[in-house]
Amino acid sequence: MAKRYVKAELLAALWKLGGIKDERLPTSHGILDRALKECLGDLPEQLRSGLTFGVTSVGLRCYELPDILLAAQEAMLTSEPNPTYLSSIVTIDDSRARQIAISYGMSSNQAKLIGERLRTAVHSVREMVAQRPEQLSLAK
Repeated sequence: MAKRYVKAELLAALWKLGGIKDERLPTSHGILDRALKECLGDLPEQLRSGLTFGVTSVGLRCYELPDILLAAQEAMLTSEPNPTYLSSIVTIDDSRARQIAISYGMSSNQAKLIGERLRTAVHSVREMVAQRPEQLSLAK
């Protein structure tokens, strides 16, 4: 149970440090699932460990991601859930995000680079889906 909070902290911190100010974290349509799978080798061990992926009736999914996103909301790392939202606001500031990264053995620069890689993967998935929506339901 505690591991989902560790993963939530790391995901929020990486997203926050990764670049574009106030960009929302995607929480629907399998976008973050696919981006996480694409970046799996770049993620810190504490986030990567235990993530499993599979193709479901709605496409590629990270089976642990719903619990991680819920933990992020419960810990007030992201905005409250709303069924109509397709994304969440990461509510921690840059300073807190850096503290989280450092507490898990990363430098601020390492966390920034990993966060940038994750954001790039998200943008790539969004672009692919915009061009070919049928790809959303297919495994990569």
